[in-house]
Amino acid sequence: MIKLISVSLQRSMFAVLTLSLLLALPWSSAFAVDDDNNAVGRVYVLTNDADANTVVVFDRAADGSLTRIAEVETGGRGSGPGELPANFGGGPGPNPLDSQDALIMTENGRFLMAVNSRSNDISVFAVTRQGLELVDRTPSGGNFPVSIAHHNDLIYVLNEGESPDEFFGGVPNMTGFRLDNTGKLRPIPNSTRVTGSPDSAPSQIAFTPDGDMLIVTEMTTNLIGVSRMGADGRAGSLVKIPANNPTPLAVAFGHHGLVAITEGNDIGHRIGFPDGASLSTYRITDDDTLEPISRAVPVNKTGTCWVRFSPNGRFAFTGDTGSGTVSTFSVSRTGEITLIHEADTGGLISVPIDLDVTPDGQFLYVLASFQGAVRGFHIEHDGSLTPIGGAAGMPFTIQGIVAR
Repeated sequence: MIKLISVSLQRSMFAVLTLSLLLALPWSSAFAVDDDNNAVGRVYVLTNDADANTVVVFDRAADGSLTRIAEVETGGRGSGPGELPANFGGGPGPNPLDSQDALIMTENGRFLMAVNSRSNDISVFAVTRQGLELVDRTPSGGNFPVSIAHHNDLIYVLNEGESPDEFFGGVPNMTGFRLDNTGKLRPIPNSTRVTGSPDSAPSQIAFTPDGDMLIVTEMTTNLIGVSRMGADGRAGSLVKIPANNPTPLAVAFGHHGLVAITEGNDIGHRIGFPDGASLSTYRITDDDTLEPISRAVPVNKTGTCWVRFSPNGRFAFTGDTGSGTVSTFSVSRTGEITLIHEADTGGLISVPIDLDVTPDGQFLYVLASFQGAVRGFHIEHDGSLTPIGGAAGMPFTIQGIVAR
């Protein structure tokens, strides 16, 4: 009898341990294939709607095609429309946040986080087999959040300080949080830091891959800030360096400490210098600054503002907002970049903004914002992009995309 009880107890403990391990796995590892529709991944898009912000969820099939399966409210309010680009005339337009990483997923795939810029808060979703479940919503620590950085359980939110409602304006800042295993955000005391002047227009905050530093870009002051993190989760002072070209916006990290930063080269508000945008690469030095490798390499496009690396580090892809294209750069072992390809996202009126690459490196998805659509591309071995369709039916306020 004692032996039988011992065996039964061992089996129960094994079952509990197995279940615990499955729950700890990233969503993509535990539920990579859906038997009903052969989905191998998901794509998430933030609508940024001013009345009721939502995240649209798509199943991603093995061929890269997308099937819309859910739309989940964040509980907050997005910014709503931005201004129409100057070459289109007056009126409301796309790209309202001027930022990258308004929507992010944690490294383990368990949680998705979104900014609610008009209601000045952050929403956290648990990633489920059915789509998403809202588990937390917390104030962002400032006004008009536009970008979220994450490393393990450490989260930092970049607040632009501006607002569609003038009396809600303020100074740009970044504020830190801890993310617990239930998806709740806990503010880190005394972690708020002013990032720049009221008119600096900060656009992205990003952790370096090792989590030791934060990088913040400022579009109108043409500055890049680097801050070293303390052991207590608080950021140090920002060390500012000038960008190689005006209007630095997006940050991405390649292999071996490589950093890429886009330079839209605006000559006025939402007016890009024709075919004057560029991309620079850097390495982070021991004295907490950025050492240039490739300085302001021309994209030969207008309004290049977003960037992502392929998982193997061989290519960097940029969204060229004013030209209606996505460009591909090859990346050398030492971090030099060379422009090699471009692909059409639907013409000038597509106004491509945010983009993301799937973890397997097979597909790239970009928001054709003014058309309220996602454009999909298969990434070929040489870095060229083959269109594979996408999905439409979203508002032109969309900003923020995650591909998994």
